[in-house]
Amino acid sequence: MRFYYEKSNWCNDSYYFLCKRKLWLFAHDINMEQESEAVFIGKLIDESTYKRENKHILIDDIICIDYINNGIVCEIKKSKKQKQMAISQIKYYLYVLQQHGLMHVKGRLAIPKEHISEDVELSEQDIGQIEENLQAINEILNLLVPPSIDKKAACKSCAYYEFCYI
Repeated sequence: MRFYYEKSNWCNDSYYFLCKRKLWLFAHDINMEQESEAVFIGKLIDESTYKRENKHILIDDIICIDYINNGIVCEIKKSKKQKQMAISQIKYYLYVLQQHGLMHVKGRLAIPKEHISEDVELSEQDIGQIEENLQAINEILNLLVPPSIDKKAACKSCAYYEFCYI
């Protein structure tokens, strides 16, 4: 079994919550995101907000933090639609930073279009859950074929919709 921990990035962690099939496809270099309107809108929001901040801080080539303000890891999202996934993403960032010895770093989810800002902290329970998720992600990525389609409402707006259904 290959171990993907070093390759496990925020996409893997996020896709794990969203869709195991998408996780496997993306990790195996089947990338449909460049054609996605939702991804394009997200990039526009990223480019047009928080312009004074030093953005896109890459850590270990596995996470890309939107920006850090006063020691707080900030993540920008276009809507609260996938809020729990965004919070998990921030907690994963805090986990990676903690692995580098940066303890007690806090995070913040910013949704500028909806005037939402929410603080995020990493707990011991979160750390245990992240490590369990990494193991589950590792198992999915080591499958020889992608997991079967798990039909969800989110499928209709997914960049991989045509790949899975057409």
